[in-house]
Amino acid sequence: MSGPWDASLKQLFFADDQTPFTADTVTIGREYDIIADIEIGASLNSFGGEDKLVVTVTNLTTNQVVQTRTVTRQLQPAAAVRRQRRVINFAAPDATKVSDGDVLRAVGSYRVAAGVNTDHDAAQSDTTIAVN
Repeated sequence: MSGPWDASLKQLFFADDQTPFTADTVTIGREYDIIADIEIGASLNSFGGEDKLVVTVTNLTTNQVVQTRTVTRQLQPAAAVRRQRRVINFAAPDATKVSDGDVLRAVGSYRVAAGVNTDHDAAQSDTTIAVN
């Protein structure tokens, strides 16, 4: 568990589109999701504010960025630990950036700004394989 003033990106993983299940592969031409488990400590969460999640998918085979998504939202204050699963939908990978057999990884940064209090964290997924 994180401390009371911490914002944590606990886990990041590829998932089959519209499911909570880990994806062993990402199919070229089909949408997919990245799921991020976040946690905000009770003290930081009690101020409300805003969080921002930035997720970048990189093709490790070619060392090329495939896609980046940034999701920002307003947080309502609550004097309790906030634990949530965030689902970020990604468009189908472009065949000009991903080929059959390429290795993909997602890297995420997470930031919570609550009044004058701010905390950051980062995580990366396990790898997955692009398939036709």
